[in-house]
Amino acid sequence: MGVTVRPASDADLAMLAVIDVTVATGRILSLERSGTAPELTFGLRWRAAAPGEESYDDLTAEGFRKALAKTDLFLLADVDGERAGYLMVVLPHYTDAGEITDLAVHRALRRRGVGRCLVEAATAWARERNLRALWVEPRADNASAIEFYLSLGFRISGFNDRMYSNQDDERPTIFMHLDTLPA
Repeated sequence: MGVTVRPASDADLAMLAVIDVTVATGRILSLERSGTAPELTFGLRWRAAAPGEESYDDLTAEGFRKALAKTDLFLLADVDGERAGYLMVVLPHYTDAGEITDLAVHRALRRRGVGRCLVEAATAWARERNLRALWVEPRADNASAIEFYLSLGFRISGFNDRMYSNQDDERPTIFMHLDTLPA
């Protein structure tokens, strides 16, 4: 099986919309607090949750077209000529780091190195631009994404329990980063 990573083009976008981005749920990295303000201690601990599946991305070809226009890097992975996954990076104006906003691998092609190839290509791109880091914000109930990023050397660097729609401790957003410049 050969994985090819290349910049996405407008011609690819309709095919990306058919990628199955469903992920299994069943474990959550939950937030635990102790102490009283101003001396609080926070911890993150895996706990079991009701098993299920969730789709984190339901972009249409038009949605991908808008993303292509807004992202600084939009990569596509092919496996033996078939669309296998994509990765998007934006460069916020307020930092010298890049944010992986989307990474998806077709469900049938996971655990074959597609995601790793995409992240490695994004890391090389970040190094060429002297970015100090790449960061990503997986949801706490996406255990496979968190474990994937940890396996690539990303570190958990924080959380936000009030981001997006998760207004409780059940599903904080986890901040992870990878240093891209040599130490």
